[in-house]
Amino acid sequence: MRHSDVRTRKCCVLTILLLGLVTILVLASNSYSQQDNAQVMILGVYHFDNPNLDYVKTNIDDHLSTNRQNQIIEVVDLLAKFKPTKIVLEAVDGVSSINRNYEGYLKSDYVLKADERDQLGLRLARLMGHKQVYAADHKLDMDFGSVIAAAQQSQDRHFLQVFQQVMAELQAFEKRKATMTVREILAVMNDPKEIARGRDLYLQMAAVRAGEKFVGADVLAGWYQRNFRIFSNIARIIQPQDRVLVIFGQGHAAILKELVRSSPKLQLVEASDYLVRR
Repeated sequence: MRHSDVRTRKCCVLTILLLGLVTILVLASNSYSQQDNAQVMILGVYHFDNPNLDYVKTNIDDHLSTNRQNQIIEVVDLLAKFKPTKIVLEAVDGVSSINRNYEGYLKSDYVLKADERDQLGLRLARLMGHKQVYAADHKLDMDFGSVIAAAQQSQDRHFLQVFQQVMAELQAFEKRKATMTVREILAVMNDPKEIARGRDLYLQMAAVRAGEKFVGADVLAGWYQRNFRIFSNIARIIQPQDRVLVIFGQGHAAILKELVRSSPKLQLVEASDYLVRR
């Protein structure tokens, strides 16, 4: 055998070995990277204390009643199975008193209010032994009324029909809440299909206009801007291997979940998987 043939075979073997080594290193790197990813659960909630700040008004019952308190404890126990290392709440950092309240709660100097941030967030944080909770909201007004007015002015019958249908369904759901447990309510609200339906209504706003004014598109852009900033606040506090529970109004869930899915360093965990009784 000629020396050139031997040399060629050695080069081929060496190339195969190097390719194998590179493959092993890439797979090991990907495996490590996936293990290093933080897990994030987005829990979409309703307002337990009924402040009626959202476009859809509610008439929710007293969540400090013994019956509702037992139901809230059931939900907290289910969420505890996720074993969150951090809990993020719908509050503005530096403005909200949420951490001061939590410190008082740990010392038994603060009594939980009906607010869902207290009832779910603070209660679960203490159960998990957390030293603090995290505020991630960024307030921006959403003038939904201007979109309705523009649709009426431009006689956008399709949007108005869809809007009226959705409002009727929401009002019917509000009435049903009185007969449902907190877990059952949250299970419906966090069903991926329900979250997608809410997202679709928002997206249909983009076509609503008043003459040359992009009323719907501009309001929708503001809503997305708020949620992008909320996600930026959330991302800033996440460390590798964290298990983060984000508790926000259900209207935020679709965008926040999409942003988590699109992040290569984050893994989305469905809240509905923890709310369905097995």
